[in-house]
Amino acid sequence: MTPSVENNDEVQRIKDAAQIVDVVGECVSLKRAGTNMKGLCPFHGEKTPSFMVNPERQTFHCFGCGEGGDVLSFVMKYYNLTFPEALNELANRYHITLPERKFTAADQHKAEKRQRLFEVNERAASMYHEFLMHHAEAEQARHYLAGRDISPEMIVTFKLGYAPPGWDYLYNKVSKSSIPLSDAEAAGLLVKKDKGGYYDRFRDRVLFPIFELTGRVVGFGGRILGEGEPKYLNTPETLVFDKSRMLFGLYQHRDTIRQTRQAVIVEGNFDLLSLAAHGMENVVAPLGTALTQIQVRMLKGYADEIILLFDGDAAGVKAAMRSVPMFLAEQAEARVALLPAVHDPDSYIRAHGKEGLQKYLAEALPLLEFAFENLQQKHGLSMTGKGKILEELRPFIEASASSPLQQSVLISQFSEKLGLDPEQVLKGFRTAAQPRRDHRPISSRAVPLDKKTDKTVVQLNRKQAQLIEFLIFYPQFLERFLEAGIEEIMGEGCGGNILAGLQKAIDSNQAGGPEQLMETLESGPERSYVSELLISSPFLKQDEEDEITEKMAEEMLVWLVRYRFKKEIEQLSRDIREAQQAQDNDLLEELVIRKAELNRYIGSMDGGDDQ
Repeated sequence: MTPSVENNDEVQRIKDAAQIVDVVGECVSLKRAGTNMKGLCPFHGEKTPSFMVNPERQTFHCFGCGEGGDVLSFVMKYYNLTFPEALNELANRYHITLPERKFTAADQHKAEKRQRLFEVNERAASMYHEFLMHHAEAEQARHYLAGRDISPEMIVTFKLGYAPPGWDYLYNKVSKSSIPLSDAEAAGLLVKKDKGGYYDRFRDRVLFPIFELTGRVVGFGGRILGEGEPKYLNTPETLVFDKSRMLFGLYQHRDTIRQTRQAVIVEGNFDLLSLAAHGMENVVAPLGTALTQIQVRMLKGYADEIILLFDGDAAGVKAAMRSVPMFLAEQAEARVALLPAVHDPDSYIRAHGKEGLQKYLAEALPLLEFAFENLQQKHGLSMTGKGKILEELRPFIEASASSPLQQSVLISQFSEKLGLDPEQVLKGFRTAAQPRRDHRPISSRAVPLDKKTDKTVVQLNRKQAQLIEFLIFYPQFLERFLEAGIEEIMGEGCGGNILAGLQKAIDSNQAGGPEQLMETLESGPERSYVSELLISSPFLKQDEEDEITEKMAEEMLVWLVRYRFKKEIEQLSRDIREAQQAQDNDLLEELVIRKAELNRYIGSMDGGDDQ
């Protein structure tokens, strides 16, 4: 969503202050590639970097999936924020005071509602944290945490809290505050009774606030202290909380993960806290559910290698196997360390210390090696067993479809271990997949990286591309190009949409320019086309002489006029034939004179490419 005209100065101030390399670099490992910076795209799975950031133009573009834009659109996409939220986030980060701003009613309403939920969660986290730290009724919870080696410093770092027994602790607090009860319900903190009124969702539980990457509390996880079910309870899905997109500990540990380029995933919150208490600060945990592909993608931006540290029981093996396709789809490096049956991460680090656990992690098996060993133990290597192994390999093969090289290596590796011909194995998978391919949900189909998605497809002929690309970088010539008839050349497709975007950008900002154009274009093929140009275009830099661009413009304007006149001549030829058939001599003479004038005018013009 774009800002209103009167907000452009404030938006530009933020863009000027927020260096895109710094902002993107917090989430993606960037390396110098000529004038650009290159890294693995955080928006789709890839092994070879195709995500480019241009520091000079302050833009990004992925040549794999087509995502592109400026620093604001990156923050919106990566952190799942609305435009007002992204603007505020960057303004706060760079200490810029914004005046009152106008946004669309829908955008403003959503941002205000989300902001209220953030505030409710933050205040609830503070209430629960204060209760844990100072209230006599929280003595049992403090004793429990001390017994698990969770120090007061750790409690503060993670802002742990305690929800006391009973049904109305938070309800009473909220009732006496300025927080509307309906907002506390919308945040998942209160539950509405069937007969009216509310009760607390979290009771007699140690609470783990869940922070999003900008540092705001979006929800809670709670571990019950006494008897009762469920043992662990999370905030339900809300406007700001989606547990499939969150990782406990990532906000606190992302700097260490980025520095070490390694992340360790454990299954439980207390496993994470125990490891952190012993000095391991590159650990994260999903929120009581199976690992998701989005979580893998998030981690991949910080770490070159991810290690799964799971219990060695059947549930741990199942969880590790279930994650294999996600790592393959994201083309992320991963290893698996299953603990001995008598241990979980907490008990292992207590018994062996940080150094002992690090040695154990160093021996973790590569993901595919772990998967094959598990399948071999499960099914054996008889002909029947090999058939079952191949059947269970199918999700791995499908998940690796986005990288033909990775898929080829995977098939070759497993075929060798099974004593089978790789070509036959691949043929078998393709044959088996054919009848079901169209029945898979769209979201499960991988897109090969060497094929552009619909987002990036802009159909322009050579001359259309030359004209529109010139105007993208030199919008000061737009009015003259419009007078020369460029709209007729562009038509109503993507070229026409970009042209309309240029007009809108100039109307809202006297300078126009490609960066302003990006703001006017919605996500889609046109926006992706422009963002790719900003990364890869060889056009002249702004500090080069004006007469060079003036000459380029003149040549294109000559071509436009020639094109328009030639189109008119073609129509005149058709009209002349009709006049001859109708024996309308007066009209015929008029048409012939006009056609001759146009031919003389075209003949007198210099340059121009007729193609």
